[in-house]
Amino acid sequence: MTKLQIVSNQDIQEYSRFSDYEEFTLNMEIWLIDHQKKFTRGEMVGLHQLIQLSSNIPGVCHKSMGAIVKSTYEGLNEHAISRSTFKRMIWKCSQFGMVTAYETKVGNGNQGNNLYVFQPYPAF
Repeated sequence: MTKLQIVSNQDIQEYSRFSDYEEFTLNMEIWLIDHQKKFTRGEMVGLHQLIQLSSNIPGVCHKSMGAIVKSTYEGLNEHAISRSTFKRMIWKCSQFGMVTAYETKVGNGNQGNNLYVFQPYPAF
């Protein structure tokens, strides 16, 4: 698999499939209506956190898996999730076509944070 080179927020912005935050949230609502019952409670916590972290650049998150999982612990002690739960959620989302995860590399060629890109709902 080819790893993406991410240097700036402009590089990340190019992966957004949505024109604005409203279009992104509307698509996420439709995805969830269609697939919410296929996720466990923990997977839904992870998915909602990923959606929230994808709001600055609509539909794109470039944070480490560890940071995303850790952010579920902040203020949500009873709803914190594990890395394996997050990985299962990403796998399910990719099977539905909802999210594409890309590996990235930093300037020296080492692995960087994954780039999580939400996709528009197909019937839209």
